Amino acid sequence: MTRTYKLYAHLLAGCLAATMAAEVVAAPPVPRPQTPPAVGSVYIVGGELHVGDGTVVKNATIEVRNGRIRSVAAGGAAPANAQTINATGKWITPGLIAADTGLGLTEIELEPSTRDDSLHTEDPIHAAYDAASAINSRSSAIQVHAIDGITTAAVAPSGGLISGQVAWIDLVYGDDAGMVAKAGVAVDAALGQAYGGSRAATLDKLTDVLDEARKFPQRKQAHDRGQSRKLAADFRDLEALGPLLRGQAVLTLACDRASDIRAAIALAKRFGIKLVVVGGAEAWRVAPELAQAKIPVVVQPTNNLPRSFDRIGARSDLATVLQKAGVEVVIGRPGDVHNIHNLTQEAGVAVAHGLTWEQALSAVTRNVAQAYGMDKDYGTVATGKVANIVIWDGDPFELSSAPTQVLIRGQAIPMVSRQTLLRDRYRDLSRFRP
Repeated sequence: MTRTYKLYAHLLAGCLAATMAAEVVAAPPVPRPQTPPAVGSVYIVGGELHVGDGTVVKNATIEVRNGRIRSVAAGGAAPANAQTINATGKWITPGLIAADTGLGLTEIELEPSTRDDSLHTEDPIHAAYDAASAINSRSSAIQVHAIDGITTAAVAPSGGLISGQVAWIDLVYGDDAGMVAKAGVAVDAALGQAYGGSRAATLDKLTDVLDEARKFPQRKQAHDRGQSRKLAADFRDLEALGPLLRGQAVLTLACDRASDIRAAIALAKRFGIKLVVVGGAEAWRVAPELAQAKIPVVVQPTNNLPRSFDRIGARSDLATVLQKAGVEVVIGRPGDVHNIHNLTQEAGVAVAHGLTWEQALSAVTRNVAQAYGMDKDYGTVATGKVANIVIWDGDPFELSSAPTQVLIRGQAIPMVSRQTLLRDRYRDLSRFRP
């Protein structure tokens, strides 16, 4: 028994030591993509490049400079004495992008002091709540996911009818000031029974708030003078919805039942807003309407059971059915924090149920960037884009494969995390024996 206690004490001390060690080995902060570090070019030479749009480049040479991709070519070679990364015999892909995640907002789910993912008020409208200002760049989960190929994430708050503003981040560990590439890329909300215990009340309230937000600019002066009626939401929330109504942000709307998805399509048409359906268990029932309206759907292939009455029509081949109908498919793990690195497994399951390999890659890279309006800078390995690149030792969607090197904003990150430090520390337990 004494030996057990001693081993436990060593393990506990090791957890603390590894956390401290992670601070030492963490990648140094880097600036935003708009002001990248002034360094020379780095060349990734050899390897099979899967661009993210279905294009494959054999024996690729990729030049990275100032945090962005300067050129992509088949064959060729790096200049003499240039800094190179040898990717011969390996796979190269864009950095994977996690859609609708709580990364950086939650560290320990059962410890309230480590959670900044929601606003705890009776008011269900939190449109002005900005996730970007709460993200913890030193969350242990950031390094864990980064070394598994996740380079970018759309971080969304949770709770309420309208949860708040979504932030687009690169997984640059420790860079509080610079890891947010763009705040307010989306507004996160929900249908179903998110308000008043009724989907009818939920839709009515959401419609009322959007209508009020559309009219608020003309009524602001009257409101400031105290000459307006009671608003449908706090004036700050109404102002925060302005970019959405002007087409400068998207609405990420969680809903599963086919009737709710139809209501969401009608809502987007009425207000002229860009919509992304999150979850969409029964989206296949309304696939033609989604395709016609050009509305992407974020799906999780392993979440394929009818766990609620809203999900009675859940099916394993949802991604394939939507893809064939012409709907842009995004593969994600909505709301997840600690298992986002399983995104490759989600893509593999989609392939097992009919999606092509290249379609699955696009669904975790290019399609995510397009859905959030960030495809000018992200989603593919192409000239001018942010240099978020992953080099794999094999097929990324095989369980036995792993990244050998990850570049975020053109910087090769240390391939370590708190988990790898603990693994290495306790690989041999014999040294802890009394």
